[in-house]
Amino acid sequence: MYLCGNYIILLDMERAIRVLVLAALYVAAVILVELLGFFHPFGWTYSGVFAAVLAAWPYFKLCQRHPMPGMAIMCAVLLLMVNFLFAQGHEYFALGCFGFGCIAEVLRKVFGNYRGRWGVVSSYAVMSLIPFSKSIVLWIDYETAMNLVISRMGDIYAALMGRMLSKYMFVAMIILTLVLAIVTMIILTANWRPRDQYHVVN
Repeated sequence: MYLCGNYIILLDMERAIRVLVLAALYVAAVILVELLGFFHPFGWTYSGVFAAVLAAWPYFKLCQRHPMPGMAIMCAVLLLMVNFLFAQGHEYFALGCFGFGCIAEVLRKVFGNYRGRWGVVSSYAVMSLIPFSKSIVLWIDYETAMNLVISRMGDIYAALMGRMLSKYMFVAMIILTLVLAIVTMIILTANWRPRDQYHVVN
């Protein structure tokens, strides 16, 4: 029994490490896209557009190999923690991470993460909107946000960013992000085969 117990502990530790690695890859993909903002403000303001494609694979693998509750909210919380660690978070972003993360978990529950692919597709579509909860501050508190941009990146960068802050463009980028997230995840889940046979208690 003692050896069996140690074996189970080792299996649980190995599973936990794999979960954390995949979640870290998801966070790294989103952060990597945001770093494009150093080269052009579009990369930061609308990072969700690119992240919708780049972060899809680790999220897909995480849900496929570990179809149990909490995967989406864990990714959202890790993303929030990393952003606050580098002084890139704020209250709107925190609200977005928890809000979209919880909605994604509900969708995984409703559509079934283990029983089919649509729980993953729909939840990832919601998760793809998280980056917009960071840049939304540009529309909520324009003057403060732009003053911060000017102090950090300069007048030319701020002028380029100002041209992209049309409400119509904001809505268009959200729609484009959702489309890219859904299409990418549908492609990845074309041959949906959950790896682990978890029994989720209702």
